[in-house]
Amino acid sequence: TARCLRPSTHQIFSHASEKDSSNDADESIHRKYYSITGTGQRSTVKMETNTGHNLQTDVPRKIGGGDSAPQPVEHLLAALVGCTQATAVYVGRMMKPRLIIDRIEFDIHAHRDERGALELPIDECPKIPARLQRVSGKVMVYFKKGVQVSEEQLKILGEQTEARCPVANMMHASNCVMDIQWVNGDIS
Repeated sequence: TARCLRPSTHQIFSHASEKDSSNDADESIHRKYYSITGTGQRSTVKMETNTGHNLQTDVPRKIGGGDSAPQPVEHLLAALVGCTQATAVYVGRMMKPRLIIDRIEFDIHAHRDERGALELPIDECPKIPARLQRVSGKVMVYFKKGVQVSEEQLKILGEQTEARCPVANMMHASNCVMDIQWVNGDIS
């Protein structure tokens, strides 16, 4: 079975710029579009997606927010979890033999160095990046009754899901360390 090697940041960005500048009509039929509109007041932003869903973000009181909604980075982690779920279900269905997933339980943690966002003076670039530095945790996969899954199949499911998940791809491209363990919930 072929393995996906994680592309370097250079490969991701050079591939993206090649594709974005293409006038190839075949490329454009495969492009998926997203859009969001929003209005911010103080630290809170209320948004609506082009598919009619509403989101809201805020920041904690200790940094001047109202703490009325999840922080933007919490939405990023939620996007990773949601994207991983959807991608894993697809990958499992496409595997031979098919791995039919009943449910997935996620326990994901992340950290960043706040100095990247808060460092002063404000008119100078921070010495430390504001991005997430590490995302770690466990993805526990439960399969439909009667589905036997080998360690090798679970490894392929995890690798292919991470390789195909757009949110995980962006995190890799930012040089965030991704340390997520995939576990078969049926035998743990």
